[in-house]
Amino acid sequence: MLFALIFSVFGGFEGDGFYNLYYINIMIVITYGVIASLISDWISNKIVKKAYAREITSFLLHCISGAILLVLGLFSAILFFIVDRLLEKVKISWLSVIIAIFIVVLVFIILINR
Repeated sequence: MLFALIFSVFGGFEGDGFYNLYYINIMIVITYGVIASLISDWISNKIVKKAYAREITSFLLHCISGAILLVLGLFSAILFFIVDRLLEKVKISWLSVIIAIFIVVLVFIILINR
């Protein structure tokens, strides 16, 4: 949702542009993005032992996997990496996670039925 909002505001997209970006991005992030992130983190954990170098390696692998989907994929991968790392630092309850997923799914359903 954050990706679609940022690109709608700075990209000059109209209302339909936001809906299309949201729909496409959520589908890609849920499938390709999560898998690519898990693989990037796994590879960086296997090849690098120091924490700082591991984060840099993981970031670069995220960027490479995002760049496969061109510019919007690259920005989405960078945003995914940043949000993922911020969420790792914050202690959140399962209720917060369930509420956030519910909101994302609800917005998705509303946009599909629009």
